[in-house]
Amino acid sequence: MSPTGPAPERLRIATWNINSLRARLAGVERFLERVAPDIGCLQETKAAELSAAAQAAFDRRGYQVAHVGLSSYNGVAVAARHPISDVRVSGGFDDEHLDREARLATCIVHCPEAVRVASAYVPHGRMIDHWHYHYKLGFVDALAAAAAKWLADGTHVVVAGDLNVAPTDSDVFHPDAFVGSTHVTPAERAAVSRLLDVGLVDVDVARWGARARRFTWWNYGIGYSRNLGMRLDMIAADADLAAQLDTTWIDHTERACERPSDHAALIADFHRAGPAAGGRA
Repeated sequence: MSPTGPAPERLRIATWNINSLRARLAGVERFLERVAPDIGCLQETKAAELSAAAQAAFDRRGYQVAHVGLSSYNGVAVAARHPISDVRVSGGFDDEHLDREARLATCIVHCPEAVRVASAYVPHGRMIDHWHYHYKLGFVDALAAAAAKWLADGTHVVVAGDLNVAPTDSDVFHPDAFVGSTHVTPAERAAVSRLLDVGLVDVDVARWGARARRFTWWNYGIGYSRNLGMRLDMIAADADLAAQLDTTWIDHTERACERPSDHAALIADFHRAGPAAGGRA
């Protein structure tokens, strides 16, 4: 299930909640060396700015990085091995939900066709009817509105990240374990459906089906070894790009390492556009 090497004949896009760039920098470096994504979306960098060591790690491998972080919480980034432009991050969207915390970074990646990429870390929600739960719903709806505008621009669009929502009962190890909890409520699932309904395709579902039970998060402890997980991470692409999908991967190599993140990286490989292609018609 884990890629063993680069895929130079594919456009490779990855998303990974690393749960601290400082704590997981060695793992990120191993991942970049082994998987070599063209585009990597990171969540929970937990850094106001990239450290000198982190910046050097990306520089050595030819990655440009768009990052936003305001404290030791949250923080998201897009790293690309291709030129980037039109960087926008939380604080610059003129939207109370997208700007409230460092949870969204987006840019156009030229690889060579233009792809608008967004790395998103959706709020947890804490408890049903908590203010953070309503913030979560508002954030996903605001993200959907932004994605609709990006799609209207005519470039490819990829929204990737930790959505903190398991879209269906097949995306949790057992529904009974989550009764009364966030992440599985009808309102959260409806919000994710509205995000996809603007014109995005959940590529892991497109490749493996809605009942595949491919989890990307496991709590620390025995949860991983017993596969008591949830599918909380998603790569969603516009329909034209999704039609070029080859396959998707869940990276158990790093999740099984010592002191891992509680999330595994999700990776999608797309067939590269032909020489006559240059984005969406």
